[in-house]
Amino acid sequence: MTIQKVMMELIVFVIPLFFLSGDERVQALQLNGPLHSEIRGNVFKPQFLESVKDVVKILGSQSAVAIKQQMQFETHGVLVFQWSGSGHDSLVIKTMNDNLATFQYTRGRTRDLRQHIQAFALDKRIVWKVIGSDERDE
Repeated sequence: MTIQKVMMELIVFVIPLFFLSGDERVQALQLNGPLHSEIRGNVFKPQFLESVKDVVKILGSQSAVAIKQQMQFETHGVLVFQWSGSGHDSLVIKTMNDNLATFQYTRGRTRDLRQHIQAFALDKRIVWKVIGSDERDE
């Protein structure tokens, strides 16, 4: 085998497998299409969806197709946050330790009621928690 052939095999076969393997333990997902259900959730009690079927029920088929392209359901689940609040509400991944992901919710200060939805691909072996902006991460 020549060096060029080995390099081409590496580029064509191995590198795409690395990117498709779901190596990221927690990552934000892009959602497409209208929501399938109304948003009546609590930001501190998200839903963990483990299959495409569950995603279709909650988010609709367009979002399910988009999510399936972004992650692997064999190793990851979808953590879905749905809530109503200020247009300036925010939810971010604050810390990521070995097996704990902490999401921080910050309440916006405007009085414009908005519907919010955020989804994250989360390794099924990771424990997660949600804290408010005034709480301390332990």
